[in-house]
Amino acid sequence: MVNRLKNIAFGQLLEKLLYLSNQKKSTLAKELGYDISYISKWINGRNLPTQKSISSICKITSEFIVKSLNSTSKQELKHYFEIEVEVKDDTVLAQYIERSLKESYMVTAQKSSSNIYKNTHSEDNYNSMMHINPRLRKQYLAKDAILHISKSSKLDLILSANLYRLNGNDKVSISEMKTALYSIQKDKEVKARVLTGFEGNQNDKVLNTLLIIDMITTYPNLDFEVYNCNVDNSNILAVIKDRIFHSAIFASNGQCLFTNMSKEKAIIDEVYYSLEEILKNQGKLLVEKETPLDLLKNKTYIQYIMGQDLKWVLGVMNEFFMPSDLFIEIAEDVFGNDKELLQELRQINAFLQNVTYQSNIKVLIYEAKLMKYISTGEITFFNKPVKLTLEQMERHIKNIEKIIKEHENIEIKLIENSSIEEFDSGLSPSMYLSKNLKLIKTHPMDGVNDYAIIKDNEFKKICDEVFDIVWSEKENMLVSEKEEILEKISKALVYTRIINGEIN
Repeated sequence: MVNRLKNIAFGQLLEKLLYLSNQKKSTLAKELGYDISYISKWINGRNLPTQKSISSICKITSEFIVKSLNSTSKQELKHYFEIEVEVKDDTVLAQYIERSLKESYMVTAQKSSSNIYKNTHSEDNYNSMMHINPRLRKQYLAKDAILHISKSSKLDLILSANLYRLNGNDKVSISEMKTALYSIQKDKEVKARVLTGFEGNQNDKVLNTLLIIDMITTYPNLDFEVYNCNVDNSNILAVIKDRIFHSAIFASNGQCLFTNMSKEKAIIDEVYYSLEEILKNQGKLLVEKETPLDLLKNKTYIQYIMGQDLKWVLGVMNEFFMPSDLFIEIAEDVFGNDKELLQELRQINAFLQNVTYQSNIKVLIYEAKLMKYISTGEITFFNKPVKLTLEQMERHIKNIEKIIKEHENIEIKLIENSSIEEFDSGLSPSMYLSKNLKLIKTHPMDGVNDYAIIKDNEFKKICDEVFDIVWSEKENMLVSEKEEILEKISKALVYTRIINGEIN
């Protein structure tokens, strides 16, 4: 036999074999179990299969090609590649094609390595780096991230991690990465997607859930999405497209066994597109964002307050519990130019006063945030930051005091931040839960103040469970007695009046 096949570039050979066997890239991709984007990149020479997978790819491809041939196309293939006519057995022909694909791959990889990996060899002294039980892995990862971020105007990150399977330091580090991403967004185009799951250690359910909520609500102007992909392992996989791949493997006790980093393009591409395929085929977006205007005009807000089993977590004081006249007063100040919206707000106000506040509601309020409101007058009215006058704030607080005293159907408890480690955060979440609809407020920043509507059913259930855990099982960490709550509010009001010169 004369082997001309190995002298052809791997991608060109693959394309010619598909043409002669009258097969499509999509069919081969399905046979191999790859996304069609991989096949396209192999054919156009932008990428090559990894050395680890090439043997399997060549074997499956050769058998697929031979199986697709009829008597005519088989002769055409033999003729084109000058394969001697005595090759009559399909198994022998498949072995010949398999061997030729491997040889072509090796030749192509050697010729193109300087081009394919030119961005990896020159940037540092390694393409792949492993650390056994590394105490400094965060430093290595940060160093590499900074190196690659500085050399590109775009950053496209996919991360796979289940916070319920990780130790405290690692899960907190993952949740805090959004801060780092925001810090580089000023001059970079940033996109980040997180694949996660909820199976694992249920003892830290409150902390794990709050960390996920923090990832959703902080820096709302960042292109950052979290998906439930049923990730059920204690590994961390992170890949920056065209830049770097990082993985960490953990033991069942949370100890990191080893980490690996690679800047080899073939590995980076394979991991990136594999995670992207999982995301597209299995991922369920945890939340969908809506602006306050859309939430009001689409009737989502009024639909919520009409719901059953209302449970609120107030991480910042808002429009709830305002007396009717103050509600309209603030609404006209904030939305005064939109008559249609004002009419919707009047309906919401009427419903809040006459129906919602007559219903059974459980309310958790961060004590520190309530006291801050009393001292500053800063509030979010439908997630729009507003500063009330001392007189307006006092009217609001007086109405809250009245509700605490007179409304047995509304139960209010204060969260003492210093007592609950999980809640000890400068950015406290605000959640509005009901039987069918659940909302989370993002933290307003740079003119973006969306609401996050929870869409994933599993995450809806978890948010309900977390509320119930705090409400029922952390009683010793909450202020539940009405008299004690009223006393705290009264003292804070006196202090604010003194500061403002109202009391001499």
